[in-house]
Amino acid sequence: MIQFSTWEWIRAAGFSSYFLLFLSVCLGVIQNASMISKNVRHVLFQAHQMMGWFAFLLAFFHGFLLYFDDYQPFSIQEIFIPFLSRYQPFFTGLGIVAFYSMFFIFITSDFMKKIGRNIWKTVHYLIFPSFILVSIHGIFIGTDSKETWAQYVYISAVVCFFVLIVYRFFYKATPKSNRSRG
Repeated sequence: MIQFSTWEWIRAAGFSSYFLLFLSVCLGVIQNASMISKNVRHVLFQAHQMMGWFAFLLAFFHGFLLYFDDYQPFSIQEIFIPFLSRYQPFFTGLGIVAFYSMFFIFITSDFMKKIGRNIWKTVHYLIFPSFILVSIHGIFIGTDSKETWAQYVYISAVVCFFVLIVYRFFYKATPKSNRSRG
């Protein structure tokens, strides 16, 4: 029987959360492209939401398991209060801040009709700096960050993220009449 240490579960949850957050952000950006049909857009939206929630839950699991780690245990306060950790307080704090912003984004999404689409959309844009914070968190204190494969994952995700952001804002700046001409 294969057994995993707490540390391996922490790493797996953190990396899986990062990957799902990356996919959720990408799907959120591309679902509004004019070349995407309405039916495909609906599927992308559902996948975007599902991956976002699973990313959030895995991020919670990642932090929760730190309490039980034998090698570098975290207190409840260190897990939930940014920049309080004894271990790499700055980079740990960035991960916690990103976690809270994800939580805020998801909560406001549930109340979009009550708070209005404009406020919701403004809050939703917090995911962009949150993704950067999570990337920095993983790059600087992730156990696997020195491994070539992990560096490729982080570099590829960040480059793809920035390409999509540039596309998003270029696409937004393009008049609708030009978008429909293709």
